[in-house]
Amino acid sequence: MNKVLKSAIVGAVVAVSGLAMAQPALANSFSKNVGDGTISYDDGGDRFCAQAYNTEGRRWVEVTLTPVNGGGPTKTIRDNNDQYGHPGATCTSLSTAYEDTQYRASVRTYWGETGNVTNRGTTSFYS
Repeated sequence: MNKVLKSAIVGAVVAVSGLAMAQPALANSFSKNVGDGTISYDDGGDRFCAQAYNTEGRRWVEVTLTPVNGGGPTKTIRDNNDQYGHPGATCTSLSTAYEDTQYRASVRTYWGETGNVTNRGTTSFYS
């Protein structure tokens, strides 16, 4: 009986470990607040967008998209808000990237009220 119990425990540990180490779903859509605006990715349309908030003075959101596993183009986009005469988002297509390419989005933002450019870190996603 003791041997059967040990085997069951080992089997359960292996199963749980397999689930914990499984990769997340490869393609994903998301929207994220980055302080002075938002970034988003629409997987169905292969479209990445940045939008600076249209409030409290001049703002911009700049994003550099870099493929982590080498399957697509590197791109940098910047969205200037309506204070620069550009309401709405700035978008780019990732349709030329291989399916399930992992991207790193490095984000910087600017807010004219403070005059600060701020590094907002990175976000990873799959195209």
